[in-house]
Amino acid sequence: MIFPSVNRRCAVALFAASMIAVSACGGDDAAPQPSGPLGTVAGVGVVPDPSGSDLLDGGGVVTTVGSGRQLTVGEVADGNKVLFIGDSIFASLSRRFNGIACGLLVPLGWQVSVEAERGKPINLGLDIIDKKLPQGFDAAVLFLGTNYGRDQAKYREMLREILDTLAPRPVIILTATEYKPYIAEVNEVILEEAAARDNLWLLDWRTISRSPGLLWKDGVHPVADGNEEMMKRIIEMLGAAPAPADGKCLPSEFADDTPLTNLPPDQPPSSDPGASTTTIDPGSSTTVAPTTTASPNTSNTTTLPPA
Repeated sequence: MIFPSVNRRCAVALFAASMIAVSACGGDDAAPQPSGPLGTVAGVGVVPDPSGSDLLDGGGVVTTVGSGRQLTVGEVADGNKVLFIGDSIFASLSRRFNGIACGLLVPLGWQVSVEAERGKPINLGLDIIDKKLPQGFDAAVLFLGTNYGRDQAKYREMLREILDTLAPRPVIILTATEYKPYIAEVNEVILEEAAARDNLWLLDWRTISRSPGLLWKDGVHPVADGNEEMMKRIIEMLGAAPAPADGKCLPSEFADDTPLTNLPPDQPPSSDPGASTTTIDPGSSTTVAPTTTASPNTSNTTTLPPA
């Protein structure tokens, strides 16, 4: 996946019914300033505390804790440091790309670390928690299912290890977009764990991402509207940070976005040397021009980046 340059994408993230400015041109530690009282989003007001009792509702949001009352993570967390763990789906939320995670969560009092790298399987989650948890994180948001190795038993084992290590911290876990039928195996495991653990908030991105206009042409990576919708849903569950809360954008220590060369192709490459190859940038609304002229006797081949 090719991410746009930060200098070309000093992003302004739109959120819910209004806008909140996102300054993505500085370093990781240059946190945006709150634009209103703690626990509010400009033009929206206090972050909602949605109600519900089903494990999954039609909108993809929900989980209950303890007595069954719907709580936000901020209501049960011991502090305000939240760790995002993921692949390129979360990398696009970081300060090195569009900065929407910090831009929206810092005003709510959260200290945010987005640790995510492109093309990485669930193993990355183990590396992240080994390094980051000793730094004192109080909550986590987890998206690791896009780069699935088609070994459900292995995925289940690693996810359980990650969740066991994060417990008893509150954790928001997202299902993965089922861009291939076998990703259903990932979501099956995630749903099992969400049903078995009372410290998990389940965000059904699998369902939400089916809405038109949220994903790039590859059917995996969110476009700008998709990132905004994802953050809106995360904030509904995360809520405002517990007081005292001094929001801050923390540096990312896992930031390897170099292209991967050791992955097997999803489909055999075209045998026609004249076929056109299009590189898709999931963080942009534009498509890079084809590198060659398409043969009139063959269809174009689209090369999709690993997530």
